[in-house]
Amino acid sequence: MKTTKTQSLRGAVFTFLLFSGIFSVNAQSQVIPLWNKIPDEIKAADYKEKEVIKEGKMQSTSQVSVPTLSIFIPKEAKSNQTAVVICPGGGYTHLAFDKEGTKVAEWFNSLGIAAFVLKYRMPTDLTMKNKNVGPLQDAQEAIRYV
Repeated sequence: MKTTKTQSLRGAVFTFLLFSGIFSVNAQSQVIPLWNKIPDEIKAADYKEKEVIKEGKMQSTSQVSVPTLSIFIPKEAKSNQTAVVICPGGGYTHLAFDKEGTKVAEWFNSLGIAAFVLKYRMPTDLTMKNKNVGPLQDAQEAIRYV
């Protein structure tokens, strides 16, 4: 578990970056790893993520074993400092990353809302000790981060 001090530091760093203008573009600003050490991870060398790329953009992805958070910061942030975490759907077989992630984040940005698209782990016995909680752990960590 993260300590309150670590969470406060993350919040302070994000707030500084947000208001210093580093994230001043209306597009994906940064992709960060969600975990320093993925909980209950099983290393599987032959289990690789499969991305579907079309016109230079990732449309969907499957076999996700390393979760990330894509940060979308609007050009003009609203004074209420609203943010959302977006978890693209796909029935635990893939993530509809563009249709249900990137496009939704861009729409929120048009409203002045910061958006974070979560690429969460796909449940499988090959890469996690307990596949029932892996995606939930990723969602909880994303919310903690934001």
